[in-house]
Amino acid sequence: MPEPVEAAMDAQRQVPDEDRPAGTGTRRSEDREAEVFRQAVLRQVEALTADNQRLLQSVVRSERRFRTLAKSVWHVQEEERRRLARELHDGIGQTLTALANQLQRILDDARGAGNLGLEHRLADALDLTRGSLHDTRELSRLLRPTLLDDLGLDAALNWLARTLTERTGLQIELRSGLDEQRLHPDVETLVFRITQEALTNVIRHAQARSAQIVLERRGDTLILRVEDDGCGCDVQLLADAERAGASGGLRGMRDRAELFGGRVELKSVPGDGTVVQLTLALDPPDRTG
Repeated sequence: MPEPVEAAMDAQRQVPDEDRPAGTGTRRSEDREAEVFRQAVLRQVEALTADNQRLLQSVVRSERRFRTLAKSVWHVQEEERRRLARELHDGIGQTLTALANQLQRILDDARGAGNLGLEHRLADALDLTRGSLHDTRELSRLLRPTLLDDLGLDAALNWLARTLTERTGLQIELRSGLDEQRLHPDVETLVFRITQEALTNVIRHAQARSAQIVLERRGDTLILRVEDDGCGCDVQLLADAERAGASGGLRGMRDRAELFGGRVELKSVPGDGTVVQLTLALDPPDRTG
């Protein structure tokens, strides 16, 4: 405090009450009450700030627990997919393979005996069995492609593009900048599932002739884009449907991405195709593959 001001205040304090101007005592009382009020307000603000900090920390802890739980559920789902895929391949798949071999031997015997009626029926049964075997193997791979675990993301996405092209006629091209580099298994699974869901939406809704899967790394960021030349959509209407819970596919992709700190964006104009983009920051373990 400047010395003249401090000296004036000391002089004021030394003046006897009877020599002070009228109203000075009232002003001092009002000043004390104001100071008491100010201190009370400060204490309430500090208490509210502390409460808010505790609430924020509680929210952060709850979000971490939720993400941990959600990741655990996601891992359980993927493990169940892996188990079902293995059972389809090793169980039903092998049974159908044995049945097809047996039917082939009986068909050969029928041909040798010259029984044309039996031969035709057996040929139809063999075709049906082989078709079921093919569908079972494809379902097994879609549930959990062994390529993803054995050879990595590029090989699995190549297989997915080729399979969907053969099945639907949609021309799908993969352009990957990973050069077959391996990522963390969770990241590879996440990218594969979002690509799978995005292409499923293209096939169901886009009326597209072609689509592209574009995968690239920009520093420590992984970017996936699934683009199509279809009919496009109104992004605002889709956002409204998503908020109303009527767009499960897009919401599911967003939820999966958010579990790993990523985000999914949709870019589209009616009549001009659609782009689904996943942006994901790679943690150190994901960069060492």
